[in-house]
Amino acid sequence: MTLAALMLWTAVMWADSPLTSTNFSRAYATHPMVEMAAELEAGDFLPTKLLDFLADKDSPVDERMAVINSIGWAFEGHDGYSQLGDYLMKRYKVKTIDKLVKKLDAKTLCVYAYAKAMSNYFEVSEAARLAHEAVKKNKDNSFTVAFIAALIDAQIYLDSDWCAVYNVVADVAHDGSLKLDMEQGAIDIVMEYINLYKEYCK
Repeated sequence: MTLAALMLWTAVMWADSPLTSTNFSRAYATHPMVEMAAELEAGDFLPTKLLDFLADKDSPVDERMAVINSIGWAFEGHDGYSQLGDYLMKRYKVKTIDKLVKKLDAKTLCVYAYAKAMSNYFEVSEAARLAHEAVKKNKDNSFTVAFIAALIDAQIYLDSDWCAVYNVVADVAHDGSLKLDMEQGAIDIVMEYINLYKEYCK
């Protein structure tokens, strides 16, 4: 296999992954903030209005996740993760990520973790750590927090265990104890992709 062919194969493989192939923001397409996010291109800075929305713990968590999802791969291009991190540290008056993790509520922390994952979907171990901390704080039993954390974990399992890719997300999707705070259409979009891995569970 030539180098060019190998690079193309790698790009195709990574385009087909839990983080890059679950475009659930389509279920929120008419939401003003999601519309604003969809207009961003690589190299654009996140508007202050969008940063305010992502950082506001009173903003619906599923809509905030949809904004991150809508920005998608462009997050890497304009480094929206660093912008969001800087904004959060200024807003919550902390100077380190560890202090920020302690100060953020579960939902905002998971938003931050998802932004981290989308900023570099080749390496999501730190994003997963942040998401797990969010799950520990998830006293409201938010479905969205658990679901996004599972999606980040699925990205890690993609390299080693395709059955686990399915199980880690499906377990949350079928957990009736969680408070359903995500549009069913968004869940369906994610599961349509995740269900492709079910056949590897034998």
